[in-house]
Amino acid sequence: MKSIETAKEFSNQKIELLRKGLKEVITGEGSSIITCGSFARREASLESDLDYFIMIKSSSETCEPHWCNAAYKYIKNIIPNQPAANGAFANVVNREEILTNIGGNDDSNKNITRRMLILLEGEWLHDAEELKSLRKEILEKYIAKSMTDHQLALFLLNDVIRYYRTMAVDYEFKTAGSETPKPWAVRNIKLIFSRKLLYASGLFSVALTADRSRDRKIDLLQQLFELPVIERLAQICGKSQMNQVLKTYNYFLEKLEDSSIRKHLNLLTKDQRSDPVFRELKNEGHHFNHELMQLFENTFGLTHPIRRAIVF
Repeated sequence: MKSIETAKEFSNQKIELLRKGLKEVITGEGSSIITCGSFARREASLESDLDYFIMIKSSSETCEPHWCNAAYKYIKNIIPNQPAANGAFANVVNREEILTNIGGNDDSNKNITRRMLILLEGEWLHDAEELKSLRKEILEKYIAKSMTDHQLALFLLNDVIRYYRTMAVDYEFKTAGSETPKPWAVRNIKLIFSRKLLYASGLFSVALTADRSRDRKIDLLQQLFELPVIERLAQICGKSQMNQVLKTYNYFLEKLEDSSIRKHLNLLTKDQRSDPVFRELKNEGHHFNHELMQLFENTFGLTHPIRRAIVF
């Protein structure tokens, strides 16, 4: 499908440029750069920004590698659109922040966002092995040694669900509850398409952990999470079963790669929900939801434990 393939090719080209250049910029060991978002999912276009963060191992809260400014400059030269200021990205993050306080009082929205995105769509820009190691450690936190073979990875499943619901709540705050509301229409459409597909990929992956040993659960999830979201779902469900989902998703990518459509959506106010451009995308989103639900039902039968787990 044209827009999916175009986005994949564009994303791969930019990622390779970033990897090559950052290898020359970054000196020393102990730090990595991880990207998430549309580039990591291989869905980016010229309109996309680059969500990323620098991961450090130092225990010092103020330890910022000396090469950070050079890295920021190089990244901006390749991808001019930058992530939102004061958000979860384009920051230096201590590795321990990701691995501690999971579910505790100090588990902030930024922490769960970074942790879930590392698992579900993280891609390396510098140090592939560090991302692989970090992802495994996160999974080991979620999947306890005491877990029996027949159990689902429920701790992980609950956080996948929590993250998806957090995104929905965060959308309401940023577009209505904040003192300076942000453009809402593109965020609304992304919740329906890309955010939902990411959630589905986590849900379907956890479903496969039923009736497997603890070590096999971790190994399987590592393999799946190393794949971009679309490829992951195709491996779980079968490529032929993905046809209708991908057809609708291709439509979404085609519209959002059009700068005039993005601009139009960003200028809409919330009382313009009947706008024909927004309405067409929204209606296609309802169809996308139906196709995803059909894919779930076709992949996991009525007796599969994932069905009970996501309801009760």
